[in-house]
Amino acid sequence: MISQRDSLFNALYVQTQNDKDIIILSADFGAPALDKITLERKAQFFHLGISEQNLIDVAIGMALKGKKVFTYAMAPFISLRCAEQHKLAAMMNLPIVNIVAGVGLGYANAGPTHYATEDYSLAANMIGSEIYTFSDSNQVTSFVEHYLSKPHHCFIRLDREPLPKIAIDTDFNLGFRVVCGSGKVGIISHGYCVAKIKGIIEKHNLHQKVTLVDLFHSKPIPESLNQQIECFDRVVVIDEQIETSSVGQFLALAIRRDRPSLGYETISLREEFMFENVGREKLVELAGINEEAILKKILLQEPN
Repeated sequence: MISQRDSLFNALYVQTQNDKDIIILSADFGAPALDKITLERKAQFFHLGISEQNLIDVAIGMALKGKKVFTYAMAPFISLRCAEQHKLAAMMNLPIVNIVAGVGLGYANAGPTHYATEDYSLAANMIGSEIYTFSDSNQVTSFVEHYLSKPHHCFIRLDREPLPKIAIDTDFNLGFRVVCGSGKVGIISHGYCVAKIKGIIEKHNLHQKVTLVDLFHSKPIPESLNQQIECFDRVVVIDEQIETSSVGQFLALAIRRDRPSLGYETISLREEFMFENVGREKLVELAGINEEAILKKILLQEPN
C-alpha cells in the first residue's frame, strides 16, 4: 500500500510538468515521493527548515503573486503553531493547500507533542477555509486534479501510515461516500477511523443495521449530506480527535438545528495527554474509540 502523502506528491509531480505555478514548501519534512520533485522540479520546491509560521508567511507572499502553493509539515506543527498566519491566508482566500500530515495519533509513541488531536477545530475556525480528511490514497490522488481545477484555501488532513483502499468512488461534488451498509443508524466518520469502523461492521455483520458514511469533505458541510441523514433514525459521529475538536461537534450545530429530534451521539478521544508507548491501535482504544464503545452506540446496549 502507498501512503497518502506519497500519493499526493506523485500526483503533484505529474501536474508540475505543465503548471509552473505549483509551488511546494516544506518545513524540514520529507517523503519518498517528494524526492523526485526536489531533484527534478527544483524551481518549484523550497525547504524552509523548522519554521512553520515563516512557512505560511512565505506561502501567503507566493500566493499573492499568483502561485498555487502547497505547504507541508507535521500535523501538530503546521496547524497549531500557525493559527494567526492561517487566519490571514483564509481571510484573503488565497490558493494555499495546507498538507496536515500525520493527524490524530498517527505519530504513536512519539508522545503528545507529536499528536494532532486538536487540529480539526483550528482548521474549522478559519473563516472561509475548507477541510478534507482522507481515508485512503485514491482520494488523495483524485483531490489534486479536483483542486487545481478551482484553487482555494484549504486544509487536507492526511494519515501517516498507508490505509486500506476502499473500492468506492470519490465524488468531490458530493463531499462524502457511503462505504458500506444500508441501515437506519448512520455512522459518520473520516480518515483513519473509517477502515476501523468498516472492520467492526463486517465482523459483527451489521450491514442491515448501520450505514457507514465517509465524510471526506467536512467543511463546508455538503448540502447533499442532509439528504443522506434524512434516511437515518440515529446518527453517531466518530473522530480521532478530542471531543471539543471533533467533526462531531462541528456537525452537531447544523444537524441539531435542522433535525432537533434526531438521535445524535459522538465518539471521540478522551481529553487527556497520552504518554504510553503501546502503538496507535492500542492508544486509540485506550482513549475511547474502541469496539465496545462503537457497538454500544450502534446497538444501544452492552455487546454480548
